[in-house]
Amino acid sequence: MDDSVSREIEAQEYLQRHKVLELMNTLTSLLLFHRPERTREFLINELENLKLARMKDKDYPCLFDESNLNAIFGILDPAEQGFISITQYKEAVKTLGIEITDLPWPDDARINLETFKQQVLSELKKASRTFKS
Repeated sequence: MDDSVSREIEAQEYLQRHKVLELMNTLTSLLLFHRPERTREFLINELENLKLARMKDKDYPCLFDESNLNAIFGILDPAEQGFISITQYKEAVKTLGIEITDLPWPDDARINLETFKQQVLSELKKASRTFKS
């Protein structure tokens, strides 16, 4: 194998293992959301908050809160049936940038608002752990 190809694969593995791209996406999103005057200080503070949240297993502040999740669920359930399908759930989390591999429900399950919020917040918490300790 060519040495440059080997280095590129090694670099990609490093980025994946340490979730560097996820970290950069999180920091960029926070910058665009808050638009601080002192960008460098803001980024340092956010990195410290990430580290602290990781060390103490605390929830890291997220761009989505309960009202956002209520609104998303309302869009997915315009007839106000009180539930959404697994397909709708998968699309919602994909839109939020969450990658899921296994769902705790069968394919024909119906998900109510409280379950939706609880599961999405749990997934967002996992996603916010964007660096390897």
